[in-house]
Amino acid sequence: MKTRNKVFIGGGILFLVLVVAGYNWVSAYGPWNDSHSGFYPRFHGRGFHSGVHHQDMADFILWKMDKKARELNLTAGQKAKYEAVKENFKGHFSQFLNERQKMKDQFHKELEKEEPDLKFLMDSSRKKLNEFSSFMDKNLVLLLDFYNSLDNHQKRLINDEIRERMKYHRS
Repeated sequence: MKTRNKVFIGGGILFLVLVVAGYNWVSAYGPWNDSHSGFYPRFHGRGFHSGVHHQDMADFILWKMDKKARELNLTAGQKAKYEAVKENFKGHFSQFLNERQKMKDQFHKELEKEEPDLKFLMDSSRKKLNEFSSFMDKNLVLLLDFYNSLDNHQKRLINDEIRERMKYHRS
């Protein structure tokens, strides 16, 4: 047998082994296009998170904000502005979690109908986007007011933190 034939047969066998192994991997762990992202049936509830964390997410973000605020050694006036930002976030998170679940239920009910009212779904989505936009506008104003109350050293600490985090998110 010629060397060319041996290489061709060996390559074909290797290709076949890789295809079978890939097929077995996919069939063992299921399709990865569900809402829980990869490995759902076998690993659900064992270290991999699924979906939104609801109140845990809000508590984590507020804890992280408090931790960074302590590092800044805020003055009394700065603390008052920080508390305004924090209270606005806290109020929105609790409201958001309830409204999100209600909206999700409404969407599911509407989509289960034989002829769903897409105009209702689009109007609801548009309304939510406008509410979120106004919330973000208010928060940006509060954040800018808080940022402007900081001294140069505190601003530099925040800017360094932002730069450090953005370093990993550049494409």
